[in-house]
Amino acid sequence: MRLFQVITIASAAVFMSGCSTGLTQMHNTVTKFDQGVHSASTAEMALFHQVQTADCRQQFYKQAFSFATATKDKKTHKYPAVSLDLTPSCTPQELTNTQLQIRQKLIDTITLYADAIQALANGTDDTDLSKNSQDLARNIQGLAKQEGFTAVTASDTAAVNTAVETITSFIVDHTKYKEIKEAASSVQPALTIVIAQLKAENTSDAQSLASKADAVANMFHPALLAARDQMGSASFLDVIDAHIALQSIIIPTPNVTQLNDTLDAIVAANQAIAHATNDGAIPEVSNLINRARQAATLFNSTK
Repeated sequence: MRLFQVITIASAAVFMSGCSTGLTQMHNTVTKFDQGVHSASTAEMALFHQVQTADCRQQFYKQAFSFATATKDKKTHKYPAVSLDLTPSCTPQELTNTQLQIRQKLIDTITLYADAIQALANGTDDTDLSKNSQDLARNIQGLAKQEGFTAVTASDTAAVNTAVETITSFIVDHTKYKEIKEAASSVQPALTIVIAQLKAENTSDAQSLASKADAVANMFHPALLAARDQMGSASFLDVIDAHIALQSIIIPTPNVTQLNDTLDAIVAANQAIAHATNDGAIPEVSNLINRARQAATLFNSTK
């Protein structure tokens, strides 16, 4: 074999090795992106369930407060009928189960997108998502076309529905894209809008939880005043019991700033993937997965 041929073959081998390394690195990076998005989604759902739990607790304590502070009718000498359900059953009112399902679909939009990007990274042997994922994406797409998503700020509703429709359209037809960077770039504007909506909901939920905690705490004061009037210094023990009770029943206001920072990290990571120039070694994706793990751990510990 001539020397020129040997050099050419060797050069080609090095070139192909470099391409393979780059593809492997990008695949690993997109896998981490997918994992980070799923972890962030887990934290989001934990927050939503915290909101429903706080709602149900406040409903019970409002009933209990109304029961305890009811006064007898002067003529009949009977107490008015007051609803008091001592069972653990509850129908959330502020974040209804139907609204929770809508929010779940908003989160599913993000996770299915990450799964679709992962499928592209897997190459020609695994370019399709599962049938269940495809069906779910179509279901969400249909909901968006029917303006089924309502934004915190009413003027943003149309934009949110359009963004969801854009992302789900990509999920269903993701195989038409040949490059991961091209796919990430095409979805970036819509992803930014959906993430902004989730952040707005998180902030609103945190304010609601704080308000409910204050409302429950305020219910204790009249009872403690009455105990003091009747028992004097012995009511000190009631104050201590009330303090302990509040610690056990009030859900602390969640650190939604950390959760929203994690959502921002999803947008930043996707943007970095869209403009990757270093074979897929992307610091933004590492930042996402670290933040997402911390958020998932934090919110699951306070469910």
